[in-house]
Amino acid sequence: MGLASRHSPRTFMASAAIRPTIANTRNIQAKALLRSALSVRQPSRLQGYSSMVLAPAAQQKASSSETATLACGCFWSPDAKFAKLDGVLSTRVGYTGGSSPDPTYNSVCSGDGHTEAVKVEFNPEQLPYDGLLKVFFKEHDPTLSKGKPQYKSAIWYHTEQQKEVAEQMIKEISSKSSKPVATDLAPATHWTDAEDYHQNYYHKSGM
Repeated sequence: MGLASRHSPRTFMASAAIRPTIANTRNIQAKALLRSALSVRQPSRLQGYSSMVLAPAAQQKASSSETATLACGCFWSPDAKFAKLDGVLSTRVGYTGGSSPDPTYNSVCSGDGHTEAVKVEFNPEQLPYDGLLKVFFKEHDPTLSKGKPQYKSAIWYHTEQQKEVAEQMIKEISSKSSKPVATDLAPATHWTDAEDYHQNYYHKSGM
């Protein structure tokens, strides 16, 4: 008998349908093996890349920065002075030390208990906290009492170490002065940024 007689049309069609199915199965298996191989190799590359993305300059800067909050009269002049120091990352002027939750320049001038202050972010590796305080005490006479809280001399410490450094420096100044140091020392408390026109005032005014 001939080939046509050995295979019926139905049998021939079935075998023809099986061949693509086998080919598809092999393709699927090959793709699965490829994905498996890539999943083994990719993590090492992706992990290295992720470590670079998750360590931007801003995070590195934040890990080596501290905040100091200081007041020595009108905040315009000390703000400009601190901003020029090597190691200072940024400065903001604002109000702190009072009890009203939303102080404004007008309310502070009216005697709401808040003080004009400067918040300084600095790198302690470049500018130690005691170095910043030396500039702070040189910027004004800490033995003079301003009367109302708006312009008083004050240090708000953010850590126990800052407290100890400030206490030691106040003690040293007091030992060399015939008048007592009027600088208040207290833990950092609620802070409110001053209005935009107060920020970086001397630079904006060309002073």
